[in-house]
Amino acid sequence: MEKIFLIGDDESLMAELSDLLKFKYDIAEELDETVDFIFELTNFNKEIKFNILNFIDEKNSKAVIISSSLCITALEQAVNSKHPERITGAGLYPTFSEVKGIEITKTNLTSPETFDKVKKLFENVEKEVHEVVDRPGMVSLRIISMIINEAYLVLQEGTSNREDIDTAMKLGTNYPYGPIEWSERIGVELVYNILRSMFDEFGDDRYRITPLLKEKYLEAVSS
Repeated sequence: MEKIFLIGDDESLMAELSDLLKFKYDIAEELDETVDFIFELTNFNKEIKFNILNFIDEKNSKAVIISSSLCITALEQAVNSKHPERITGAGLYPTFSEVKGIEITKTNLTSPETFDKVKKLFENVEKEVHEVVDRPGMVSLRIISMIINEAYLVLQEGTSNREDIDTAMKLGTNYPYGPIEWSERIGVELVYNILRSMFDEFGDDRYRITPLLKEKYLEAVSS
């Protein structure tokens, strides 16, 4: 059985991924050269992510690295790694295991063999794999984060309350959750940082974070 090592600053996401993988793969407690796949699950703290990638390079030089790239692109990670050919980005966030698909991305430095192994790994745990371009937010979380941002603007303006916003979106679009509820399940901190990464990348006002969402973010990081 192939060995997987999980590392990152989000313990709940590590636990969720472990539950998804544990019946098909051996979850290693320590990182060494016997590990076949490494998941790096830090989503937005660059200092922590790059320190972990350096730690991985010191402990293991061969394993495939599957790294969350919703806020920090796979390319930015690859150029900060000693072995950029083994890095593949993935859309990993709290509750990702509840949906059927998974988004993965590669850079011009990612080897074809690495990318094929990542696709097979997710297919092995019955995920429908979608290859996307290496951009902040990737696809689904980019769109969801923008919807959440707009919902907080509607709430901020007093146009509607949170219950009615969530109900209207669930009934009107058949979304599994309303946007305010979605932000709490995914995590306001992650939503905020996805939007900030998109604004930094594209410089477009449509990604500007609404003040109420920023307030919720500041409350979350201070608690």
